[in-house]
Amino acid sequence: MRTLILLLVLSLPALVWGQKRTAVPVNQLVQGRLDTIVSLLQLTPQDVVADIGSGNGKNLVRLSAYYPPMRYHVEDIDSSTCNRRTFSKMIKAYNPAISIDSFTFHYGTPTATNLPKQYFTKILMIAVLHEFDSRDEMLADIKSILQPGGLIYFEEPLTTTPRPVEKGCRNPYLTEAAFREILQRNRIEIIREKPIPDAGDGQRYRKFFQCKVGA
Repeated sequence: MRTLILLLVLSLPALVWGQKRTAVPVNQLVQGRLDTIVSLLQLTPQDVVADIGSGNGKNLVRLSAYYPPMRYHVEDIDSSTCNRRTFSKMIKAYNPAISIDSFTFHYGTPTATNLPKQYFTKILMIAVLHEFDSRDEMLADIKSILQPGGLIYFEEPLTTTPRPVEKGCRNPYLTEAAFREILQRNRIEIIREKPIPDAGDGQRYRKFFQCKVGA
């Protein structure tokens, strides 16, 4: 009996944590996340799109399924994870209708994208800003590659209070207050924002922001 009681007590936190994380099915959360991004991003074939910090392409390839065929400029500093081979795997898994030739690959540095100036109508950054070591330098470069009147989109994991570095990240997630301060300091104005459906733990969550370059 003692053993049984002890097992129940020890497993209780795990059960409660499991209920928090699985209250909504994972695929429903993924769909809600994509729907939220698409509702603000609204790409058209006339847009010239850059995805900064593309990684293996999972996010961008999933989003591409919502839009007619168009070209995407993908940028990262790591060619070992961001390349035709890794994107081809994501295409096979998430959007077989799109060609790998729809993606043009560019490689930047920790302070510059190496993308053409005043070229893009929309710039997408998914879970990227907190990873920058030189945020002001990178945002200055990102603003310089945007056409006049172009838009910048951020999807960023945020926290209510500072937290340790998450697994797989270079830097800790930003608090929402810190995120807003970074944008304000760099004269990037938030036009619209939406919360992302997320199985967070109450202190960690995501939002999607549509922004413009301020005066």
